[in-house]
Amino acid sequence: MSEKEEVISYLSKSITSKELLDALRKIDRKKFLPDPYKHLAYSKDYVDKAIPITRNYNTTALSLGILMLDLLELKKGEKVLEIGTGSGYYTALIAEIVGCENVYSIEFDPEAYSLARKNLTECSVNLVFGDGSLGYEKAQPYDKIVVWAAAPTFPYALYSQLKKRGIMVVPIADSGDKQGLYKIVKGEEPFIFRVTDVIFSKLKGLCGFWY
Repeated sequence: MSEKEEVISYLSKSITSKELLDALRKIDRKKFLPDPYKHLAYSKDYVDKAIPITRNYNTTALSLGILMLDLLELKKGEKVLEIGTGSGYYTALIAEIVGCENVYSIEFDPEAYSLARKNLTECSVNLVFGDGSLGYEKAQPYDKIVVWAAAPTFPYALYSQLKKRGIMVVPIADSGDKQGLYKIVKGEEPFIFRVTDVIFSKLKGLCGFWY
């Protein structure tokens, strides 16, 4: 069994989505990592650890990233907004499930944006350079939204761009220095479920952290 197969076998024990599991098998994570870190793409020692992708940012640990995508309950044809494209790996997984044309991904960091553009040439997702904390009103409403940085409070600007019964998965700052990973379902009142403790970089922008 290859290193990739071993890691996917390990992750599959907690993945509920067959579509996500199929995408995980198809999309090669090595293609999305800088050359010095490609060998860590499916390292068992790094499945729960972040890997550097630019001077300022790391990619979300594989186990946590897959958990977040699994919580989205992605289905073919759904429109998805991603806040924080990063290297484009998780973008590619989403696109493999819902279709490239249905993915809108916003990146705030110029270096990461450039990296993602290079990595996503085989899939024509809607990649936008801008303030992800504001969402992307031009293409709303969305079936699903995923955020790869911690919001300072309930991200209403993003929530307002969800369809009814749409799902958002987002880290949010709790009291003190703690952060929680939340699954939010849009309804007459939002259904909010705290999944687990997490540590993410802060969401930048007008509706993000100012410090």
